[in-house]
Amino acid sequence: MSAQQSTSLVQRKARTGREAQAARAMSLGRALRLTAAKQADHLMGLAASALSVTRRPLSAENVGDFIDPAALTLLMDGPGNTGAAAMLHPALVTGLIQQQTTGRVKPVPAGGEARTYTATDAALCAPFIEALLARAATLPEEQGDRDLLQGYRFGVWAKGARQAQLALDAPGYEVVEMVIDMAAGTRAGTLSLILPKPQKAQSPSPDPDADMEDAVHVPSNTLADQVLDLTAELTVALTRLRMPLQNLSAIKPGDVLDLKISSMAQALVLDSNGRAISRCILGQIDGFRAVQVEQRNAKQHTAPRRRADDRHELGMPDVTAPAQELGKRAAPEDIEGGVGKGDIPSLADIDIFGDMQDLDDLPDIDAASAAADETMARWDAATPDETEEDKRKALAGR
Repeated sequence: MSAQQSTSLVQRKARTGREAQAARAMSLGRALRLTAAKQADHLMGLAASALSVTRRPLSAENVGDFIDPAALTLLMDGPGNTGAAAMLHPALVTGLIQQQTTGRVKPVPAGGEARTYTATDAALCAPFIEALLARAATLPEEQGDRDLLQGYRFGVWAKGARQAQLALDAPGYEVVEMVIDMAAGTRAGTLSLILPKPQKAQSPSPDPDADMEDAVHVPSNTLADQVLDLTAELTVALTRLRMPLQNLSAIKPGDVLDLKISSMAQALVLDSNGRAISRCILGQIDGFRAVQVEQRNAKQHTAPRRRADDRHELGMPDVTAPAQELGKRAAPEDIEGGVGKGDIPSLADIDIFGDMQDLDDLPDIDAASAAADETMARWDAATPDETEEDKRKALAGR
């Protein structure tokens, strides 16, 4: 036997061994095929089988183009706040719902079928998708395939393609498409799984001179960290100029425009539509360009406002009522626990002077006047050396 014949024989034996090993190995496609058939029978008694399973990469920029508006899109919550999606095409959605509601799958009508999806449709199809991903994630031999499927549960139904596109924000995805046959060929539909690629944790190289806090970076998923990591784009306008269209079209490189500003304290913050939303001041901090946005006071929220029908619940008087109404409400007979009309005596019957016989006789008016004059004369005749306290004692002694 020549050397070439011996090499060919070894290659055939090796290829045969690889094919046998591949037949026994549990790949991602095989795991999904087995799980789809078992879970369809377990959950709803449906005889289903996956005719084909294909996978291909999908970039984040092309996610919006891949989402089919005619399909039922379920958004899935994954590990680490990652999002995935499951698209069920109309034939598959109708077959799953028919099996769960009537117990029998009907063929697709000749003219096709148009369906408007509801939240009930999503709730009926979600358990099958959750069970498919959860059970299939434990079967593949490759760790990457297990990481691709595990940890997902139903989140919300995406009513439109835009809502689904906004929820899928991972750097890259893998699309796994399955053609599922139902009830022995009665109906077939496509299930598309849009799954984010697992991110491999990169262990930093050990640096003996670096601190432990700098060597290992642990990502945080708190709300505060997420908000602080957001990117906000601000459009700042120094001023606004008005000029005729003829002058504007005549502008060429090198021309100088007079902005007619003397400071950077009157700049404007503009929104995406060009509307000024606030004023700002331009400057720099530690060599970096900075902008300080002025807070606009909202006058409509400075004082609480109440509805007119809330006044009775608060126990407050109606100060807007006419004067007659206020006088009537303040009447004693209307006050709870007060006295009535019959208990109030007439003012003409009240003796406000009492018994006049018990009072002492008043002094003669002339004698009282003479005594007052004598007291004042003594006060005026006092020497300048006397203090105010001496004068008071003299008057008190008299």
